[in-house]
Amino acid sequence: MIQLCVNYFLLTIMKTTYERGVHAEKSALRLLEKKGFTQIAMRYKTPHGEIDLLMQDGATLVAVEVKYRKYEADVFESISTKQQQRIQNALLYYLSEHDMSESGANSSLLRFDVVLISADMKITHIENAW
Repeated sequence: MIQLCVNYFLLTIMKTTYERGVHAEKSALRLLEKKGFTQIAMRYKTPHGEIDLLMQDGATLVAVEVKYRKYEADVFESISTKQQQRIQNALLYYLSEHDMSESGANSSLLRFDVVLISADMKITHIENAW
């Protein structure tokens, strides 16, 4: 409980959207690592867009979009179809640039997850979000 209060306090005093986003991504990363995911990359940038977190869940390669919003209701409506397409293209770019056999992930097992974080630090992990 204390950790959630500290996280909420930090998010409320951070001045920039960038700072809040980085903190939210780190919170999401900790949650996913507790669930057994392995981090491959954070803020992976491509010509097509950025993947907030690139994780491995068993043999599955997972692109994770992290969304922070002040109000929980706003979080659920924050990922557009256009943004989904950019993330998909970024993941395809990653696959074209990396040999997945080294990590143990199977390039045919792909998933798109979303981690939603509200200002009160309610964290929701949605597997197979699209």
